[in-house]
Amino acid sequence: MKYTAIINDKTYDIEVGANNTVMVNGEPHNVDFRTIDGSAQFSLLLDNTSWEALVDRNGDEYRVLIGGELNVVVVQDERTRKMAKAEGAQAAPTGEAIIKAPMPGLVRGVAVNVGDNVAAKQGVVILEAMKMENELRTPRAGIVKEIRVKAGDKVEQGQVLVVVK
Repeated sequence: MKYTAIINDKTYDIEVGANNTVMVNGEPHNVDFRTIDGSAQFSLLLDNTSWEALVDRNGDEYRVLIGGELNVVVVQDERTRKMAKAEGAQAAPTGEAIIKAPMPGLVRGVAVNVGDNVAAKQGVVILEAMKMENELRTPRAGIVKEIRVKAGDKVEQGQVLVVVK
């Protein structure tokens, strides 16, 4: 399977092969990646060098703490990457951007106020679900028009949390 990983605005083409082999930008590497705690702590053996990593996933975005350094990694498969490129070629969206709860959970915090200017992909709500905190981000820049939740609220999947215009 082929993937694209973006780390600090640098793009890496990744192809997962057989027998723990991974090609990164055409260069082969031997990889063994296993969970330690069944959740967010992993053991990584990369070309005979051992690393411990903490990984937090939010959609296609991973926050990876490895070697004392925090990296934000966006991973996309071939299909998702092509769709993202096609969407980027379209005109800028108009109207309202509605941020909904992707799953049932508990609102831990709201990082914006009505009237605030927000940037694309800015975090607006922290939602706790399945014992993990997830930062929900606005899909585009705009002005916060409505906030329909507050810290401590329980929400259902699909419930509107924030509206950006």
